[in-house]
Amino acid sequence: MEYGAASLLPPLVAIVLAILTRQVVLPLLFGVGVGAFILAPSESDWFAPAIGLGQAIWNSISDHDHLLALAFSLLLGAMVGVLEAGGAMEDLVTKIAARIKSRQGAQTLIASTGLAVFFDDYANTLLVGGTMRSTADRYKISRSKLAYLVDSTAAPVAGLSLVSTWAATEITYMSEGLSDAGITTASAGFELFMQSIPYRFYPLLALVMVFVIARSGRDFGPMRTAELRQSDSNQTGAVGAASQGSDVHSLKLQRAPIRHSWIPTVVPVGMCIIAVLLVLIITGSWEVGEKDPAVSWIRHFGLLIGNGQSYWALVVGGGSGWIVSLFTHRVVCQSSADFLMKSSLRGAWQMMPAIVILWLAWALSAMTGKDGLGTGGYLSSLLSEALDPKLLPTCVFVIAGLMAFSTGTSWGTMGILTPLSVTLAIKLDQAAGGPGTADTAICLATCGSVLAGAIFGDHCSPISDTTVLSSRASECDHVEHVRTQLPYAVVVGGICIVFGTLPAAYGVSPWISLVAGAVAILLVVRLVGKPVQSSADATAASDS
Repeated sequence: MEYGAASLLPPLVAIVLAILTRQVVLPLLFGVGVGAFILAPSESDWFAPAIGLGQAIWNSISDHDHLLALAFSLLLGAMVGVLEAGGAMEDLVTKIAARIKSRQGAQTLIASTGLAVFFDDYANTLLVGGTMRSTADRYKISRSKLAYLVDSTAAPVAGLSLVSTWAATEITYMSEGLSDAGITTASAGFELFMQSIPYRFYPLLALVMVFVIARSGRDFGPMRTAELRQSDSNQTGAVGAASQGSDVHSLKLQRAPIRHSWIPTVVPVGMCIIAVLLVLIITGSWEVGEKDPAVSWIRHFGLLIGNGQSYWALVVGGGSGWIVSLFTHRVVCQSSADFLMKSSLRGAWQMMPAIVILWLAWALSAMTGKDGLGTGGYLSSLLSEALDPKLLPTCVFVIAGLMAFSTGTSWGTMGILTPLSVTLAIKLDQAAGGPGTADTAICLATCGSVLAGAIFGDHCSPISDTTVLSSRASECDHVEHVRTQLPYAVVVGGICIVFGTLPAAYGVSPWISLVAGAVAILLVVRLVGKPVQSSADATAASDS
C-alpha cells in the first residue's frame, strides 16, 4: 500500500515536537504513535493503533542485534562507572599534569587527555574538566578556554571511536537505513560505520581546531577577550564563573595518590579494544576462510574485520573491559567489592536515557521503513528531480545541525535522521543512474554528515547536555562558555561545508578534503587569531 505524503508525518511530528519542547523522548513516542495510527487498518477499532504502538516498541527491543547493542551500552557504561569513581584515572592525569612547563603545553595536555578518554563523552567532560582546573589556573588559562577544550574533544572523539558508548548506536541506526534501502547484509552497518569515518568532517576538523588553538597560543573573538581578562587578573579560576562546584562529580574528592595508577586506567580500555579486534578477526575468518595468495595481508585483514560479527565483538569487548576494570581496581586501588558494584550500576544507569532514545528511534525507523510507511522511497520520488543528489550531504549536515541546536541532543538527532538519510542517499543515487550501494561517495558523505551536523549543532546549543556538563565540570559560567565556543564551532562548520561535504559529494577524496580543511583552519587562526600575552609561563616555571 502506498501512503504518500502521510508517510512523512511520523518523522515530521517527532522533529517539530522535539524542536518545540526541547525534549526527545516524548516527541519520538508521539512519532511512533502517529505511525501506528496511519498503519492501522481503516476498518479497525480504536484499540488497533495502541496495539500497533506496543507491537512496534516490543519489536524494536526484542530484535537480536538490538539486544546486543543494548548489552554493549550497559557493559561499557558499567566500565566507565568504575573508571570514573575509582580515582586511578584522575590520579594518572594529575601526575602527568604536574610535568607541564608551558601554557601551550598545558592546553595541549587538556586536549590530549580528551582524546585519551575516547570511550564516553560524559566521562570525558567530567574527568578532564574536573582534573584540569588546577592546571588551567596555574597557567592562567581561562575557564572559558578549559570548557572549550573539554567540550570540543568529548563528543567528537566518542563519535569517531569504534569502542565507545556511541558506536553500537551509530551502527544500528545505519543498519536500519540500509535495511530500508534493501541492503540486509549482516556486516553492512559496521562496514558503513567504518567507511564513513573520513567523511565525518566536523568532528575531525573540530579536533584539528582544538590542537591548532592549543599549540599556536592564538585566539579570536570572545575567547581572546576571556583569555586576556584572565591573564591580566590576579585571581585563579574563571573570572565571573559561577560557583557550581560541590555537586559536579566525585572527582572533587581528595584522594591519596595511587601507585601504578596507569594499570587500572589503561589496561581495562586496552583489553576492551583487543577483545573487540580478536572477536572480529575470529568471526570474520569463519566467513572469509583461508587467505587468498593474491590478496595482500592488509586487504585480508580488512576483509576479516568487515565480515566479523560486530555486535558480538562489541559485547565481548565491553564485558572484558568491565571485568578487567573490576579486577585492577580491586587489586591496585584496594576498592571494595561493594563500591565497585555500586559504581558499575551507577555507570550502567547513566546509559538509560540514551537507551530509551535508541529504543524509540528503532521503533520510529521500523514505522517509516520499506515494510511500513515507505517514507524513504516516497522522499526519493519526491526529491529525485527537485534535489541534486550531490547537495544531499550538505543539506543533511545543515538540517542535523539546526535540529541538534534546537533540541540540544545529538543522539536524538541521529536517531531520527540517520535511517532516513541513509535510505534517501541510496534511493537518490539510484534515481540519478548510480549504483545505489552503500559505498558510494553520496551515501558515505550523507551518513557522515548526520553525525557531523549533530555534533556541530550540539556544540553551538546552550541547552546541549554535553555543553552544560562541560561548563559545570570546568566551573565556567555557562553562557560565557557558549558565547566563547560558538565562533570556533561556526568557523569549523563553514570550513566543513566548503572543503568537506560539497567536494566529497562530487567524488573528491575525503582525505584531500580533510587536509584542505586543516590548512584552512591554520590560515584562519594565523590571520584572525592573535597571541595572548601573558607572564603565566614564566610564573609557573619559577614556581616549579
